[in-house]
Order: sequence, then C-alpha cells, then structure tokens
Amino acid sequence: MTTTMSEAPTKPTYTLPPMPPRPTRVLAFIAMEAEAAPVARALGLGPAVPSDRGEIASRGTCMGMQVTVASPGRDPATGADRIGPVHAASALARLLREPFDLVVNIGTAGGFESQGLAIADLVLARDTMFHDARVALPAYGEVARAHTRLSADETGLATLAAATGARIGLASTGSSLDATADELVHFARTRTLAKDMELAALAVVCREEGVPLVALKGVTDLVDDHEPAHEAFARNLARTTARLADAVPGLLATLHRCD
Repeated sequence: MTTTMSEAPTKPTYTLPPMPPRPTRVLAFIAMEAEAAPVARALGLGPAVPSDRGEIASRGTCMGMQVTVASPGRDPATGADRIGPVHAASALARLLREPFDLVVNIGTAGGFESQGLAIADLVLARDTMFHDARVALPAYGEVARAHTRLSADETGLATLAAATGARIGLASTGSSLDATADELVHFARTRTLAKDMELAALAVVCREEGVPLVALKGVTDLVDDHEPAHEAFARNLARTTARLADAVPGLLATLHRCD
C-alpha cells in the first residue's frame, strides 16, 4: 500500500513531564562541539571543560538561571564527536546525575523542502520518535519507536515558536545521516519537519529520569533534496549553528518567563 501525505500521523505513546513554571537549573544538551560553542558564547558562559568521562560542558548564570551547555565530547579512538542516539543517551544519563529541572536539546537536523522548510530554518519539536525502528510486533514496535510527546503544551509551544521564529512539529531520530526509501515513507506519513540523530534517545532518558525536555532544531540539509546529506551538512553547518545561537537567548528568556 502506498502511504500518502494525507494520512493522519500516529499519536505519541509516551508523554514527558510538563514544563516547570520557572526553570532555574537548565541543561542545554548539544550533540557536537561545533554546535555547542556558538551557543555557549551567545549565552556568555564560561570556557568548555571536559569531564572525566569525556563530556564537554560550559557553565554560567544567564537570565537568572544556572545554565550548562554540554555535549558528549570526542571519541578518543577517532577524534570525532560522539554522535548518534547511543552516545547521546549515555552522555545525558551521566549529566543528569546533577539536579537539572529542564533539558533543552539544541542542534542541527535535516529538514523537508516538501514541508516548506529551507536551510537555517528552525523547528521546535512537539514530539519525537525513532524512524529506523521497524519492529512488526504488537507492543514491541511501540517500545522501539518510542514516540514521545515533549514537555511544552500547545500554548507554550506557540509562545516559544514566536520567540524563536520556529515551526512546530515532529522531529524524528535515527542513527544515519541519510534516509532509506522506507524512512522517506515514514517522514511523509508522520509529516516530519526535522530528522536528527539524538532527540528520541534523549526523550527516553528524560522519561526514565522524570525530567522535562524541549528541543530546538536548525536545518542544515534537505532530506527530500537530491544533494547528499553529508555535503549539505558540511556546507551549511556554520550558517545554521549561527542561527541557533542567535535564537537560544530568546528561547531561554521565554522559558524563564513561562508560568
């Protein structure tokens, strides 16, 4: 059967805790150092410091909140950023040994030209799931897909979107930079706006730890375009991270004002 854009997207299986009224300890989790550094500078945080387990963190006080900008750090064997869902979940679980009342995932993602997105556009995630979890067994499929509604309600999402100029929608997570034909069908059926490599894994950790989560994504490549994703990502990374860094102070200020 052919899946079309007109089919209704599936409903989330899981729901994260609601947003705190006025967060005071915020963890901004960012997958790559090149994405994290501009955000830390925009917030006026201290220098990035590695932990004994490899995570890199900048800390400081911003808009009345204690803010930590952290990334998983680099793989010692290759020197590359520790990207992907497994590294993201592992790093976040360690970081949450400290008491944070909100996690904000900030980072780059693929976007969809068919949904009206362009390079450096921003997406505020309403929900997330694993798009490469294809398990045709009752209940096991839902567990593997981990379709999760994030913490901001519709009013909160609208307020945050207005503050950042972001679109609101689904951010779908997988382990690969490119996309298969089956995944493209999934993106069309679920009306996905952003495709990333960490958010659904972070949502699982936040659900288990009882910590609220919001996410802002910037588009570096267009998944439904002919250009290879890795080429577009490399060319557009600096432009998109600059747009994210510009948006994050307004995002945090709005979060701190939300009642």
